[in-house]
Amino acid sequence: MFVAGCIVFALLLAGCGADTGPQRQPAVCTLHCDPTASAAFIESRLDDDDGDGNPRDEDFPVINDEDDDIADHTWARDRFGTYHLFFHTEGIYAPSQIEHYTTADFRTFYYQGTALRPSSAAWEASGLWAPHIVEYGGTWFMFYAGNEGTGPGSKERIGLATSTDLYTWTRYPVNNCPGTAGNGCVYDCAEGWTTWGNAPGSWNQQCRDPFVIRDDVNGCWLLFATAKSTNGYGVVTVAHSTNLRDWSGAGFINATRRLAGGRGGQPTGGQCENPFVMSHDGTRYLLFTDWQDPEDSLNVQPPRTQVQYATSATLAVDSTGSANWIYRGYTPDPAVNAIEVLQTGDGTWLMSQRIANPLNPYYNRRGALVLKCILWASDGTFTTENVSFSCGG
Repeated sequence: MFVAGCIVFALLLAGCGADTGPQRQPAVCTLHCDPTASAAFIESRLDDDDGDGNPRDEDFPVINDEDDDIADHTWARDRFGTYHLFFHTEGIYAPSQIEHYTTADFRTFYYQGTALRPSSAAWEASGLWAPHIVEYGGTWFMFYAGNEGTGPGSKERIGLATSTDLYTWTRYPVNNCPGTAGNGCVYDCAEGWTTWGNAPGSWNQQCRDPFVIRDDVNGCWLLFATAKSTNGYGVVTVAHSTNLRDWSGAGFINATRRLAGGRGGQPTGGQCENPFVMSHDGTRYLLFTDWQDPEDSLNVQPPRTQVQYATSATLAVDSTGSANWIYRGYTPDPAVNAIEVLQTGDGTWLMSQRIANPLNPYYNRRGALVLKCILWASDGTFTTENVSFSCGG
């Protein structure tokens, strides 16, 4: 997410490799929403981990090859006009880590190496997930999920690392998570509306996919995250902070839970995750993924989408379910997840989506991002189109 300033954004495609150094001069680019354009993609490096000659995950949903699939990701733009893409890998032989690429024009990407690796014998020893970055006061704050252990008894918590240049990251020298070792742990989702305090097992200790946004009305920051609700299904939980370091529970959003009396995907889903908040014409849109929604099953036609959303006139949340957030249904594109949204300087809205499963028409590029243009209707709903672009010096 870009937290300040206008962005002139150009797209695209692959060309990722071990190039040297960041590009410091942004291209001059013009974007167009174009239903006749070919899809635009961003891909990471491909590698054949299991040595079978296929660098892609041929046994979906089993992840058995590409350890550099782009999964949960985030964007940042530095003062030189360079765009930074961070994402966690999905390796099968080592804990996941957070990778870093840069681009000036979205045509050529430069691999900058690993931004953050797990710390052994610490609260995050089993892997890092889902980075999200905000800038405040000249410092970049990377929030991420850290995992301790494997299987149903594993524990997820939210970590924090900081940087002054987006290249060198240092875990924040604090640990706010009881019973853990190592720096950087700032929040564990242990609230009365989550199952964190229940006995280990059954994936009770979920706390991942941080998204942080400034709440200027109340003079604080809000952290949206994935947790397991006391009704047994996924839910978006929210914490607040005045300093980006010390967090306490603010509430949860019932519209993201599986609810028998709900509408659309609410009665049929079950695992909400990947929260992202965007704002348009005074309305807040909370996007979230539900990969357990049977309406998005590989056996259901026509294909639906994994990503759903709720809206609210404010960022307010509370401990009774935040009735101001209303479930609205599905986003337009099938079989994507981990959505990020950004707006260009000329007012064009762009959505980067991870290609997730075979219902997506671009599944041959699975593990890549597809970039879409958002078109807003007068009633606040939206559709998406492909993007065409041209860039000059």
